[in-house]
Amino acid sequence: MGASTLRVLTAPSSDTSELPTLVLQCDATKYLFNAGEGTTRSSAQRRSSNARVEHVFVSRVASEAIGGIPGLLMTMADGGKTSVDVYGPPNTRYALATTRFYAKRDKMHVRVHDVPLDADDVRPCFEDEHVAVYAVPVVPGGVPSAPAPAPGHTPSYVPDNEPWRDPKWTPTALRGADADRWYTSVLEDAWGAKYAGDARSWTPARVAHALPPPPVPPRKAGAEPGRQAPVLCYICAGATQRGKFDAQRAAALGLAPGPDFARLTRGEAVDIERPAAWATLTDAERTQWLRSRAPRRAQKGRPPVDVPTYALERVTLRSADVVGTARAGPVFFYVTLPTTEHLDTFLTPPTQRAFAPYTHAANATRPPEQHTMPHVIVHAVPPAVFQDARYVAWMQSFGPACYHLIANRAQCADRLMYTSSALTLLRLAHLDAEMYAVPGYALTPQIACDGERVQPASEDMVIGLQPRAPPKQLVSSAPVFDAPLAAMDARLAEQATPEAADAWAQYEAAVARVHATPPVAGTSAADALTFTTLGTGSSAPSKYRNVLSTLVHIPGVGYVLLDAGEGTYFQLARRFGPGEHGWSGVGIEHVLRHLRMVFVSHIHGDHHMGMARLLLERRKLGVPHPLYFFSNNYTRFYLREYSAIETLGFDEPHGVVAVDNELLDYRHGVDPEAPHVASPASGARAAARKHVEAAKTALGLRAIRTAPVVHRTSHCYGLILEHTDGWKLVFSGDTMPCPALVEAGRGATVLIHEATMQDDEAELAHAKGHSTIGQAVRIAQEMRAEHLLLTHFSQRYPKFARIDTGSSALPVGIAFDMMHITPHQMRQGKRQLPALQALFAAEVQDDGASDSDASALAAPEADAAPPAKRSREAPPAKAPAEASPACPPHTVRHNDAASAWRYVVLRLAAAHAERDAHAHVPSEYAVRQGIAQAVQTMHGVIGAAFAVDVLYVGAPLGTHDAAQVADAVVRVPSEHVDALLSAVASIDPAARATLTEGQALRVSVQGVSHNLAMLTSDARAWMAAQRAANP
Repeated sequence: MGASTLRVLTAPSSDTSELPTLVLQCDATKYLFNAGEGTTRSSAQRRSSNARVEHVFVSRVASEAIGGIPGLLMTMADGGKTSVDVYGPPNTRYALATTRFYAKRDKMHVRVHDVPLDADDVRPCFEDEHVAVYAVPVVPGGVPSAPAPAPGHTPSYVPDNEPWRDPKWTPTALRGADADRWYTSVLEDAWGAKYAGDARSWTPARVAHALPPPPVPPRKAGAEPGRQAPVLCYICAGATQRGKFDAQRAAALGLAPGPDFARLTRGEAVDIERPAAWATLTDAERTQWLRSRAPRRAQKGRPPVDVPTYALERVTLRSADVVGTARAGPVFFYVTLPTTEHLDTFLTPPTQRAFAPYTHAANATRPPEQHTMPHVIVHAVPPAVFQDARYVAWMQSFGPACYHLIANRAQCADRLMYTSSALTLLRLAHLDAEMYAVPGYALTPQIACDGERVQPASEDMVIGLQPRAPPKQLVSSAPVFDAPLAAMDARLAEQATPEAADAWAQYEAAVARVHATPPVAGTSAADALTFTTLGTGSSAPSKYRNVLSTLVHIPGVGYVLLDAGEGTYFQLARRFGPGEHGWSGVGIEHVLRHLRMVFVSHIHGDHHMGMARLLLERRKLGVPHPLYFFSNNYTRFYLREYSAIETLGFDEPHGVVAVDNELLDYRHGVDPEAPHVASPASGARAAARKHVEAAKTALGLRAIRTAPVVHRTSHCYGLILEHTDGWKLVFSGDTMPCPALVEAGRGATVLIHEATMQDDEAELAHAKGHSTIGQAVRIAQEMRAEHLLLTHFSQRYPKFARIDTGSSALPVGIAFDMMHITPHQMRQGKRQLPALQALFAAEVQDDGASDSDASALAAPEADAAPPAKRSREAPPAKAPAEASPACPPHTVRHNDAASAWRYVVLRLAAAHAERDAHAHVPSEYAVRQGIAQAVQTMHGVIGAAFAVDVLYVGAPLGTHDAAQVADAVVRVPSEHVDALLSAVASIDPAARATLTEGQALRVSVQGVSHNLAMLTSDARAWMAAQRAANP
């Protein structure tokens, strides 16, 4: 085993799951332990590349362990990963199969291994040249430790027969091994597209029937009813390290250097010849003999060594004669015990048999180099378990040299995880302290950790395993909030560079001008509403913006949630704080108790992957009224399947009441009822009408309607809410400009509209089914909306997109994560815009980053869901693409042939209005090296394995201002252009210094093209002409 470390990527906090995410790195290979919601975002914030992750181990089939796996897998696949293995308790395979409608990639294979719940079978669940991983099952008493056997009358399933091609065939009745084979077929189809078929054909991942029930149902009683009982604790043992080869001892035995050294090192025996009188030879004679036998002497052309002629003897040398004693590899444990019921089982002899070889007592008679006591134990256990005298005694059994890291919410400080977003809010708070308040956090835990070598786990903590080293904190690549909020401004001012201090002064001056300007007057029927923008990014999370979710507070009524991307629950928990009262009187529990309605716009994962955890946490509170859940059938179908392993509250009293968005269509839906559309006896419509009327009563609404919008998949809807107080709220979801939304939302008091792209990328926005900022403004004007809130920005502009509302008097709000905003504050938006522009103009603007729609969480195909019949058990069939009267089809351009290259123009400009007199054009070598460094930092060695050809570095091309120093034109293979753009957009200071040759210059993307004015000319000739024109 080579060098190895264990890194705590996430520790329990308001931002992150209860189970910490650990990264074991052995040489260049990484292994991930648990991946709760937010793992992808945490990796981006902490610059922990997942490009080399080969295996993922989960402790429990529960949101806190697997909630982030679908997003993580899609992100890894889009980064070029081709295979990943996932290990977990029974139901892991089922859980991932439930995501088949939105989580799939053709070019990456995902193999899922359900670990049997047999405590007597102490064998590795995984082993390679670096590490052996033992999964130790813990199942509380009274819970079956094995799935129930399948009844004898159930149907069978043979994958090779491909029965799914018969539309009448259903897998729902499969049980046991047949059901398990079906889950495997679904995953092989979703990840790797094993089964051929066109967009409308039936394949396992597209069969629109419910999965067979999971092998292990949720608990009906006990400490955690409705949740999975089995957990896995992991023992990770590093490979035995070979003893050191003793070259002096080998020479003393008559062995000359050569291939035999390697054979002996590998543990093999070798036969050698040496003088029979070896024992009586002098040291000089022995040395002379060994020199004569060295095979490299003749190879190097050296003259042979004259030696006497000796009678020879044949001797067998064994590895133990010349190789030192092997050393046991490092060991660590990851212990997960959610309740004291689990502790009772954990301490029983059958379970402890797996840990027995690692106790201090078992190692007492072994030589030190053979000791296998754990170097560190990570305890993902609640205080009730950790403080139990029996557990304390178990910890002590591994000796005084073992380090113990405690991971639970009470004993870990509630630090900010996403500090880049918090830093943005801290700066914006100077403009409006109420609207941009930094969320609360705590620097000390509720319960202190006592004991030598016992400490709480924290993010960016690293433990050296080989060589062994104590836990230490990495120097964080993220902003550090290590002081009370009141002191953070002064802390940042002390650390600011002169350039940053000057930029900050310009921003403060702009803020002062805003504050000196009288606020915009006026009132609105919706002024009492408060909008909390929990996530404002598109498709995949970044360190600045999480994926989409907006919370609407209606005073006296409660809350409405619009979309719920991955991590939404944790954004709520951080924004409002723990418990009923939180940071400032309203906590996460209060919000969940008063959450009345959730609307999910469509099937793409970035709009709903946070729903399961949200519903799970709400159910724990025993809320005495129902939650009305409006969604497409695909999302509802997935959540119902997932509810078979973690009960989410469907079909329970005061639980989740689900309604199909399609039944609320503003033209022919049930609100108002259109008698000519369907018979009043229609069961689905009658039930939907009943639920809608109940929701309207609960929320004080006059109408709840949807409008079909135009995106890259079917069944996408916007939402229209009309309140009895006279206000009208419209939410667009993901859409291109759509006349149907304009018609349905006419006269909106507040329009929340996606604004994925900047105005200069209208063609790209159209190709991806999104809107530009300018298009969103025009839609609001056509709708005659009173206020517009822009959100869902591409992650290529993680901080601030270029926004120009022109001469329009329309009040426009610009969403940032964790922002509170009211219509009154939206009316101040135009007044505040110069200050926002001053703040973000001082920083490197990320206008070249990859749009994540092409990568992480958006469905890769417009047909993300399978064809199906409409039924209660199955999602609706995907209709053929056809024009809606309200949404005429758009003309789509197609290239006859794909271009192999993209040409990217980078602009290097001074941070201020004018360039420094000493600024100079960097060399091509500097630009090439800087780009390579940025790409490797962002994507890792594997993700960065592509060539960038620097064609031109020189004076700015075309028109330019005084601040611009140089332009660079680089050529990159088309399939890697997104990777290049994202790396340049988030270029780190070291790479920027390399690229600019140490100058304080901003680096941004000026443009991307597949022809760059040279489709009919040679690229390099065109660049030569540019150089001649700009000497």
